[in-house]
Amino acid sequence: MASLPSYQDAVSADWVRLVIPYIAPNDFAALCRVNRHFWEIFAPRIWGRLLATGSDRLTGRDSEHDLDWLVGTVLGQLGRTRSETANLVRVLDTRFVRGTCSLSMANKLNVSLKNAIRYLPNLNCVLIDGHEDLDPSEFLSEAGRQVQLLSMADCPLSLSTKFISSLQGLVYLDLSRISGSIRPLLPSGTLPELRILKLQGKEVDDAAVENLANCFGTRLWSLDLEDNKLTDAALYHLGTRCMCPADLRSDTRYDVEGKLEFGSTSPIFETSIRIIESDWSGSFSHPNRHLADAPSYDVHDALPQEHLLKRLDGRDRIKCDSANAVCRGLQGADPYLPPSSFQGFRGLTHLNLSGNQISSLGAVQLLTHCRGHLQSFSCDSMLLIPSSKAIAAAWPKMAKLHGFCAAWTLRPLFSSNLRVVRLHHSIVTRIPTMEIDELSTLARLYVCENLILPRVKDAFPEAFIPDMNPRIESLTLTCIPRRSSGPLIDCLIHFLQLLAAQERAIFDISSRRGPGVLAGLRHFRLEFEPDPHEQDSYLTEDIDAQQLLNSGEAGFSFFENEAKQERPPIVLPSNSIYNLLPKDSSSSLNDLDQPEGSHLDIDIWMDEKSTSIRVWIGPRNEGRAEYFELQKRFGSRTVPPGPPHGFWLGKLEVSTQQVASRRKKQSYWR
Repeated sequence: MASLPSYQDAVSADWVRLVIPYIAPNDFAALCRVNRHFWEIFAPRIWGRLLATGSDRLTGRDSEHDLDWLVGTVLGQLGRTRSETANLVRVLDTRFVRGTCSLSMANKLNVSLKNAIRYLPNLNCVLIDGHEDLDPSEFLSEAGRQVQLLSMADCPLSLSTKFISSLQGLVYLDLSRISGSIRPLLPSGTLPELRILKLQGKEVDDAAVENLANCFGTRLWSLDLEDNKLTDAALYHLGTRCMCPADLRSDTRYDVEGKLEFGSTSPIFETSIRIIESDWSGSFSHPNRHLADAPSYDVHDALPQEHLLKRLDGRDRIKCDSANAVCRGLQGADPYLPPSSFQGFRGLTHLNLSGNQISSLGAVQLLTHCRGHLQSFSCDSMLLIPSSKAIAAAWPKMAKLHGFCAAWTLRPLFSSNLRVVRLHHSIVTRIPTMEIDELSTLARLYVCENLILPRVKDAFPEAFIPDMNPRIESLTLTCIPRRSSGPLIDCLIHFLQLLAAQERAIFDISSRRGPGVLAGLRHFRLEFEPDPHEQDSYLTEDIDAQQLLNSGEAGFSFFENEAKQERPPIVLPSNSIYNLLPKDSSSSLNDLDQPEGSHLDIDIWMDEKSTSIRVWIGPRNEGRAEYFELQKRFGSRTVPPGPPHGFWLGKLEVSTQQVASRRKKQSYWR
C-alpha cells in the first residue's frame, strides 16, 4: 500500500478493498468463487491485463513455445469465454511473450489476434514491443477506433497512412526504432486525441520536427525524441509552437526567488532576460524557500481555482508518461492520472532530447523561453560550446567538450514547474566531458579536472545545488566517469551533504498545523560511464588480480620517466580514537572493535529481575556523544536527517555501464 487509507476508506463497509494489497495474486482466482461481490472485485484484476507478466503466466514454460501457447491456449479459448468476463479485458500485453515462428505461423497469429479482439469490446491498450511477427495494421484493422494506447517499439515494420488515420482515439503512441518515416503522422486531422508521442531512434531531423510542431501544436504534453538528428534549430520550433503561450513566471515570490526583467528583442527568441536578485534570492537561503505556493485569490477572477492557469504549488505529483502508467490512468486505477487528464491540452510539459546534436546554448534558450511549463526534461549530453567560425579558430577541430553548466536555468524563475531532470553531471560538478582521439580516456579525465575545470568555474560561477530549486524532486546525472583525481568525487560528496542539509531544513519547518512544505530532492540517480580500464586491450585479458590491487600504490603520471615519489603517510585527526593507542602497540586496528578495559559489566535491577549490562568506560567519542544527545532530545522518535551525522533519507540510485563491445547490459543498485 503506497499510503495509509483515508478516513472514509477506513470506516467504509467494504473492507475487502483495504486488504487487496496484502493478498497474493495467485489467490485471486479462488477468491472469485466466494460470491458475486468478490468476483466484481478480483475478476478485473485477473482479466484486466491479458498476459500481464512473464513470471505469473509463463513460469516454467519454454520461451520457444510461447507463441504456440498464446495462439492455442489463450486466443483460441476467448470464443468460449463468457461475455461478462471478456468485457473485463482492457489491456493486451505481449511484451513478455517471446519465441519465433514461421511465416505461416505469423499469418495465423495475426488472424487469431484479429478474431480474438472481436470478443474484447473494451480492449483499449495494446503493447507489442519487440515483436517482429505481430502487425497491428492487420489485427487492429477493424478495432482501431477503440484503441487508445499503442506501443510497438523495436518492431521491424512500418505503418501505413491509412492505418494511422483509423486510430482516431489514440492517446499514447510509441514508434521508437521501427522502420519507416513519420510522414503518416503529419496529415492534417490525423490522431486528434494524441497526447504522448515517442519517436526514439527514428532519424528525425530539424525539418521533421518543424512539421510535427506545425501538425500537433500544443496538443502533445509528452514528446520523446531520443537518439535522433536534432540540432538547436529544432528547439526553436518546439519552444514557439508546442509550448503553451501563457506565461507561468511571476514576481510574486520576489523575496525568495528574485524576479525577471525583460529587455530588448532577441534575434533568435522573443526577448532578452536578466535576473533581479533580492537580499535573499542570490544565496538561496530565504527561510521560506521550502514552503509550497499558497493558493492565489483575486476578487476579479470569475473562474474556479482549478481552471486558473498558474504554476503548480510544488507538492502535486506530476503526470507519468510511461506505458504502464498511462495504462493504469486509462483504466481509472491511478488517481494522479485520471482519464480526464488526456482530454484537454495545454502544451508540452515532458520532453526528452537525449542522444541528439544540440548544444548547451540551445538548451539554455529552450529553458529560459519555455515560460515555465516544462515538468520533466531529459538531455544526457550536449555540446558545451556550439560550433561556429569563431570557436573553430580558437579551439582544435578534433576536440569537443560536452556538458551543461547553466545551472541558473533550473531556478524556479525560469523552470517554474520543473520536477524531474536528467542532465550531464557538469550541472553539479562543472567538469565537462572531453572528446579527442589523441588522448587516452584517463588523460582526458585528468585534463578536464585539472586544466579545464578552473576555467569553467570562471565562466559559470554557480553549480546547481538542491536549494537553487527545491521544487525539483528527481535529479539524474549522466556521463559520470568511473575514474577521478579528486575534484569529481569532492563535488558529488558535497552535493550529498547539501541534500542532507536540505532534508533537515525541511524537517525543522514541517508542522501538522503549519503551511505546506516542499518535498525537496528525493531521488538522486548517478549514471556512470564504462570503466576506462575495461576499454584498454591490455587489461581485457589475463589480468593479474594482485597486481591490479597494488596498482594504486604508484601515482598517476603522463610521463614514463617521471621520478616516483612515495605517498605521504596518512595523518589522523588529533581526536581520533586510533591516536589513543600506544606508539609501540603491535595490536591490529581491528582489535579496536572491543578494546580491553573499555566496558564494565555490572548487574542492575530491571523489570523486577536482575539484568547484566555493559557500560562504556572508555575515552569520550564525539560522534557517540552527539548520537546520545539526539536520543535524549527525540526519545523514541526518528532521529532527524542532516547535520551532524549527514544522513539523507532519499533514494540514491547508481547505474554502471559495461563496455559496449562485451554486450553487457546496464546494471544498477539502489
